[in-house]
Amino acid sequence: MHIIRLQDCPPSTWKNGGGSTRQLLAYPPGASLDSFTYRVSVAEVDSDGPFSHFAGVDRSLAILAGDGLVLMKGPQLYATLRPGDAPLAFDGGLPLAGLRLAGKVRDFNVMTRQGQASHCCRQLVLAAGSHPLPLPPRSLLFVASGQLHLAGQALQSMEACWLDDAADVVLHCTAATTLLLASFTLMESTDD
Repeated sequence: MHIIRLQDCPPSTWKNGGGSTRQLLAYPPGASLDSFTYRVSVAEVDSDGPFSHFAGVDRSLAILAGDGLVLMKGPQLYATLRPGDAPLAFDGGLPLAGLRLAGKVRDFNVMTRQGQASHCCRQLVLAAGSHPLPLPPRSLLFVASGQLHLAGQALQSMEACWLDDAADVVLHCTAATTLLLASFTLMESTDD
């Protein structure tokens, strides 16, 4: 298990100046935006504008903070995302634009390159107490709000843990906690 803290991930400013991204995880290690098999990041959306074009990439997006985003495909409404909504899965090659409902937005973004990997991203809302959770291999558990303890580690809001191997974990929450769980499957040709 490897702990990842958002505050320890350096921000990278977007080319268009409309925001910044902190990469939590990329595979293979050191991969660029053109060479990743899978990638997880948190972005600060400071202004409205077009989404980066990622042809051949599957994406999932969830809103962590702010009022939310309206996604437009040309003049047509594609989706509206607000904090607490389930992650939206979509094709990274779609020509989408994001319009903030009001002010800055923070989002959680998962990407996998088609033909190399696939992913599942889901939201879990847990009450105070203990919660057993079976995790598949290559899983990232991200605390969107609240806090929890697992395997002797404390995770606060905007912190994550990465597990290479499948595990049956027990999450201990002292208050209501919202998690985002991203798990990845490598295609046989890339899984050595």
